[in-house]
Amino acid sequence: VDYPAPTAEEIYNFARHLFTKAQLSAECSIVCLVYVERLMEVAGLLLLGTNWRPILLCGMLMASKVWQDLSSWNVEFSTVYPQYSLASVNRLERAFLQTLRWDLYISGSVYAKYYFALRSMSEKKNFRRRYISMMAVQPPNVRRISNKSRSLKKQLYSKSL
Repeated sequence: VDYPAPTAEEIYNFARHLFTKAQLSAECSIVCLVYVERLMEVAGLLLLGTNWRPILLCGMLMASKVWQDLSSWNVEFSTVYPQYSLASVNRLERAFLQTLRWDLYISGSVYAKYYFALRSMSEKKNFRRRYISMMAVQPPNVRRISNKSRSLKKQLYSKSL
């Protein structure tokens, strides 16, 4: 079976539906992008027509758990996209975390780099209007994301010892 590369509209609609139903914050998109690019780099993985949806879904799940005060549960994501059972979401999460070697830490400078890269892209035709309509863009919360992911890193290390 041939799976063509997704269009920008398909990706937008998939992400928008997830953001709306799971009530994700704008910052989750930035954190998700960091995690997905990190996964691609560590695993030598390419996003293809066959894998972009589950990778994006899992990246958003991880971003929600790290960033949001009231994070989403795996069952919520499987409810938003029922083609991914709870067991599948759990397996995806485990594989994602193991591949990243549980490295969910994002420094303030990395967060800022991604924030401003996305912001500059948003100046391009139509992207800004669609992105802003999807989520309220806030100034970068560099310190908050850095502190939150540092806290998570300490928790994970303390549990593994």
